[in-house]
Amino acid sequence: MSSLKYLLLICFFFLGVEQVSFGQEKKSSKLKPWIAPLSLTLGGLALYNQSAHDKQVTWHQENYATFQSSADDFLQYSPTLIQIGARLLGANALHKGKEQLGLFLLGTGIYVISTQGLKRIIHEVRPNGAEHSFPSGHTATAFFGATVLAKELGKEYPWLAITGYTLAAGTGYLRLANHEHWLSDVLVGAGIGIASAELAYCIYPKLKEHFSSSQAFQWEPRVAPNYYAASFSYHF
Repeated sequence: MSSLKYLLLICFFFLGVEQVSFGQEKKSSKLKPWIAPLSLTLGGLALYNQSAHDKQVTWHQENYATFQSSADDFLQYSPTLIQIGARLLGANALHKGKEQLGLFLLGTGIYVISTQGLKRIIHEVRPNGAEHSFPSGHTATAFFGATVLAKELGKEYPWLAITGYTLAAGTGYLRLANHEHWLSDVLVGAGIGIASAELAYCIYPKLKEHFSSSQAFQWEPRVAPNYYAASFSYHF
């Protein structure tokens, strides 16, 4: 278990690099975007057992028994903040501001409902004895933001995409070091975050087309330097 700190970061890094593909456009099957989230989720489920938990407790006692940091509470939002900052500085993104907001709101809804729903259904106890461990919401938030960052800016600025995934991996690692989550929680949370972004990019264009064809329903994303918002209206 002493190699856990290296295994986690290496796993996240190479999965992130595969997801970004160093900003290069490749011809690939429709299944390729789902390889990373599926691999992370299956890996997490494979480690969802008492033996893995016991080994992690020993690893934590040997390496991080007195460690405590709140950095992960802020680091989880860093990929999204990077995207917002890059956009305000005029970076060339895949979508315009309103489209980015629509994708962000849809994807956020997917991963929040998924993680919070699973937490309350499974009732896994955290390593520190608290409730609602599985899966990690912090890690899902971080990897969702990193995936959106990669999709919007990865082609033009691959170093930003790699930075986003590195920060997301750091968030997951800090959740382990803080004794807040099991490795299974972190891996599945990362998978949910990536999958939620992928789903948003698949679903949003169809939703937009559907609602745009309806004169009764209208929605208007609003983007300003200091806030994102959206208004909805329905005409009877």
